[in-house]
Amino acid sequence: MKSTHYPSRAAYTVVSALGYMLDGYDLSVISVFTFSLLKFGFFKYNSLELGFVSGAALLGAMFGALIFGHFSDRLGRRYLYTFDLLFFVVFAALSAFSTNIIQMIIYRFFVGWGVGADYALSPVYATEMYPTNKRGMGYGWVWTFWSVGAFIAFILGYVFYLVDPVYGWRWALGIGAIIALATIIVRSLMPESSRWKVAVKQDTNAVEEARRLSQVTGMSDQDISKLVEVEAKKLAHVKPGSFLELFKGDYAKRTAIVWTQWILYDIGSYGFGLYAPSIISMLGFKGASSMLLSALLYIPGALGALGAAFLNDRWGRRILQLLGFGFSTLGMVLVALGALIGGLMAMVIGVIGLVLWYGFGNLGPGNTMGLYAIELFPTKLRSTSMGSATAITRFVSFLSAFEFPYIALVFGKLSFFEFLAAITFVAFIFTIFFTPETKGISLEDIATAKYKGPGLHPRLEVE
Repeated sequence: MKSTHYPSRAAYTVVSALGYMLDGYDLSVISVFTFSLLKFGFFKYNSLELGFVSGAALLGAMFGALIFGHFSDRLGRRYLYTFDLLFFVVFAALSAFSTNIIQMIIYRFFVGWGVGADYALSPVYATEMYPTNKRGMGYGWVWTFWSVGAFIAFILGYVFYLVDPVYGWRWALGIGAIIALATIIVRSLMPESSRWKVAVKQDTNAVEEARRLSQVTGMSDQDISKLVEVEAKKLAHVKPGSFLELFKGDYAKRTAIVWTQWILYDIGSYGFGLYAPSIISMLGFKGASSMLLSALLYIPGALGALGAAFLNDRWGRRILQLLGFGFSTLGMVLVALGALIGGLMAMVIGVIGLVLWYGFGNLGPGNTMGLYAIELFPTKLRSTSMGSATAITRFVSFLSAFEFPYIALVFGKLSFFEFLAAITFVAFIFTIFFTPETKGISLEDIATAKYKGPGLHPRLEVE
């Protein structure tokens, strides 16, 4: 047997996590631009164009996730996993040199293609490299880097704002291209996912490679035999990358669960996040301090995501999601209360609420949404599932770019916080009755299990 040296599991995780860090950076850094635009008006714009600037990357992510997710299941993870970052390099650089609002919208739209593609590729690639009892940890580490990227975006935005309040955003937007270029070089050295090779190629060489890669994935010969039995035989009828398969039989129920809970989460998270500095200023924080606080709030966000990396495989996905939605609801109620009373107390209560919102949101649903989209489907549909769920939720997130200005204009700013609290509470109730636990179940067993729900104890019944 040919001896092949493979990167460590940590290397797979870090290289994938760098993509999520870019996602967090590029999706968050636009608020640095909109904050300066609203304050100094250096470009001509109307309210519709402002919404499109904030949401263009999310709309682009819808297309990137659908297309790259589909072809990842058909053609493999590795090459697309490297190619998708070219969107970050080219269009992040171009956005930094925008001279009007229309250019910014166009460039941000294509940055979004890279963001959506990486959602459908990076976490799937990393998760497939982990054994059953550490799979949640693998995804959790990747997810943690999203908050790291967002934190860096706001910190750099704060620094550049102090240096040049009017045009410091150009440096903040352009730096994303440099990070992406470095990540492309590292990713080009990574091998293809052995699970994908076994499931789609179904040849002897793929099985042998899976055995050699067992030093990384922790898969035993029995696990590999089960992978072949399930993916190559029981699920031989499943066409790789088929969107229609997501809406057939038991998989249709799983798709409905993934889409519904993720849509509810993103209405709240992006409705707030896209305008974070401007919204935080409503609590009494002024100027650059609101941008600095936006950055600092990603510290509890990153700690929550880090907690998920250690607790996904101990407590389970379902309990973390319930804790996340529950405390996020409480956090937004406190933010609403702070906005209502005003003064110094508003700042104190509001900050406590935002810490709960960011911290528990990343411990729970921010982490579990993508993990469920990956785990609930077989290898041949895994990136397609993640891509389609990302696409529908990015479209909803795009609509959320218009959410805050509209609600604030029609119903008042306080109603915006009340709306977010209500949406998050609905997601909490949905999790109770519909979301099953996947902790400790192998990907192959999940692929062929039967969903039993809704009810107080929704579950996957393994054959």
